[in-house]
Amino acid sequence: MKKLATVGLMACAGCHVAVTTLTYKLVDLLKTQLELVHSYILMDRKDIPDGIDVAIVEGGVKTSHDEEVVKELRVKSKVLIAIGDCACFGGIPGLINIYDLDSAFKAAYVENLSTVDGFRPTKDLPETKPHALPISEVVKVDYMIPGCPPRDITIENVLTALLSGEQPKLPSTTVCDECPKKKTGKPPERLRRLHEPVPDPDQCLLEQGFLCLGPVTRAGCKAECPAANIPCDGCYGPSDKTWDQGLAMLDGLIGAMKEKTPRIHLETLSGLINRYTFAASILGKLARKKPVKP
Repeated sequence: MKKLATVGLMACAGCHVAVTTLTYKLVDLLKTQLELVHSYILMDRKDIPDGIDVAIVEGGVKTSHDEEVVKELRVKSKVLIAIGDCACFGGIPGLINIYDLDSAFKAAYVENLSTVDGFRPTKDLPETKPHALPISEVVKVDYMIPGCPPRDITIENVLTALLSGEQPKLPSTTVCDECPKKKTGKPPERLRRLHEPVPDPDQCLLEQGFLCLGPVTRAGCKAECPAANIPCDGCYGPSDKTWDQGLAMLDGLIGAMKEKTPRIHLETLSGLINRYTFAASILGKLARKKPVKP
């Protein structure tokens, strides 16, 4: 039996919930191939044991406690898997890196309209790091399962491949390759909001002017959002063909629309094209003044 451990760092527990959606498949694995030895949400055990075969990490690193936990888990694990966008790329919490830490605390605890006599809490709390980071910035990651949260089939494919002694492989294509909508290659005339007008359910959303990140996002979700007439927001992260998800999307928009591309503030732009990957993106590294490797 392989020993399995899961931990949650700066996270919402959504990826752990995604793991449980394997339901009977997970139960079968736990009966025949896996022994769950640590999981903060699935069992009551405080310490991380030694000799872990496969470790799954949800969430990114934002505090000294996050850093200590993931470093300990790395030492005690043979294989470490980052699950979900927070662990893989920094996730939505990584957008905090647009601002300096003091400004962020002031906005959350002092200037918030629902706060009265607000103050920054520090007592009995771990140190808050200057930036939110994907776990790969702190420890070596062996495999990633992207998504917010990942689909159960993606989790199942990675786990079963590992248990079979194979190398897990994520899809190398893009969401556009899975999308059933008709594509003509015609560039959009302008960018539109989702409500103006209601999108044609049969035509490519990007060609209609809706900001769909399908061309720069890894496949694996079966294009569930575009199939429901909702633009892809990039939650499966960059595809193998994409060096930087957000900049590739921006480059494509500028190339297709030229002067029609509107000017957008950094905060808004990052939330649109790097919603899940800002902390790991080129823009995010520039914001942290970290050297960018081509």
